Amino acid sequence: DAWLDKSETEKELLLADVWAWRQFVNELPGHGFRTQRNALIYLVHPQYITPIVSEDHKARIHAAFTGEITEPTGDVDRDLLAIVLKLQQKTGQPVGFYADALKNEWNVSPTADQSIRSPEVTNDEDVLSPMLGERREFIPANQALAQELFIDEGWLQKQLNLLERRGQIILYGPPGTGKTYVAMRLAEHVAGDAKYTEIVQFHPSYSYEDFFQGYRPVTSDNGSLTYKLQDGPLRRIVDQAVKNPEFNYVLIIDEINRGNLAKIFGELYFLLEYRDTPIKLQYSESDDDSFTLPSNLFLIGTMNTSDRSIALFDAAMRRRFSFVELHPQREPAQSVLRKWLAHHGLGNEAADLLDAVNRRIGDSDFQIGPSYLMPKNKEFLPGQIEEIWEYEILPLLAEHHYGEGLHVEQVYSLATLRAGLAPAPAPENPDEAINEE
Repeated sequence: DAWLDKSETEKELLLADVWAWRQFVNELPGHGFRTQRNALIYLVHPQYITPIVSEDHKARIHAAFTGEITEPTGDVDRDLLAIVLKLQQKTGQPVGFYADALKNEWNVSPTADQSIRSPEVTNDEDVLSPMLGERREFIPANQALAQELFIDEGWLQKQLNLLERRGQIILYGPPGTGKTYVAMRLAEHVAGDAKYTEIVQFHPSYSYEDFFQGYRPVTSDNGSLTYKLQDGPLRRIVDQAVKNPEFNYVLIIDEINRGNLAKIFGELYFLLEYRDTPIKLQYSESDDDSFTLPSNLFLIGTMNTSDRSIALFDAAMRRRFSFVELHPQREPAQSVLRKWLAHHGLGNEAADLLDAVNRRIGDSDFQIGPSYLMPKNKEFLPGQIEEIWEYEILPLLAEHHYGEGLHVEQVYSLATLRAGLAPAPAPENPDEAINEE
């Protein structure tokens, strides 16, 4: 139906552009059945798309052979095409990933530490897994994701495993540790596309009606004011997840501890722990109107440990989430800035300054994260570090030490920190140094 609705010009464009065709096929509504979509994409563009219809196989082959290409994009189909071309150049032969020579390199039994939990494939007919209505397993962490976040691939895989097993996690730590950025990238990786993710930010006035469902004032055609039951972001993404059980959906809750969680979640507290048990909602219109949280919906929260509203995060909610720390003095966040600086050829001064200021901050929950010194322009213009320090970092520290009588600018100034980093000057006369010792 979608194809027949296209004009002849639109059809010609879709058949001429492999990536436009892939987007058209993948965006069709309904129960996805990825194997059929992948087959259709390949059949129309076999010169660009590899003949692999299983999402799991694509991920495993991609992970096994990514090292063959120097600049992976993270787009599995594009990378697989580059891998095929590279292997053809090396061997001078056609590439078949189901031939024994190559199959043995990717079709291996997973270890306990790996995320690929699909059973080992025994014959090529098994490529039709997963079946209709089954949730797609997470794609393993790859080199492209690790390079984008400047975080070790093993750590990322551990968090993906945790999220898939638990269903909801919270990234917590001091300001500037990249919690929201990491959450968004993990969400896109899990869902496969940003359109299967949604982000909300909690605040003190946020309510159940904002988050899930509630009556909202609307103006009718005749100008009178009425109230209509409207869905919030959680209800909307749940409805989509139920309609498409083979896709993974992710809801990001930024600053989760800033809201009144009991007020926002209400009876949904129960479902975070017992997803398959139906419950009656606050605004259920009938006794038969029950609700569950689907297994293909995942929640990622972020929590700033320097925010004093952290006390609002009650024990019941803590039990329902797994907590993942991002701290500037511990891995993986500790090495992010140095990796980022090295990647962009910017030296180590910014990382040395960050380490120095964090050593002077007594409370570990108020230490400074690396993102303050990772400007979007990916370079430090003349005076930019001084500007960041004066207008972003020092005001944050002044708030932290408010009422303590501490001279913040004197203790944390760039001049003071740089003086501490500078090596002691060498004596002009080496003999004098020996005598002094």
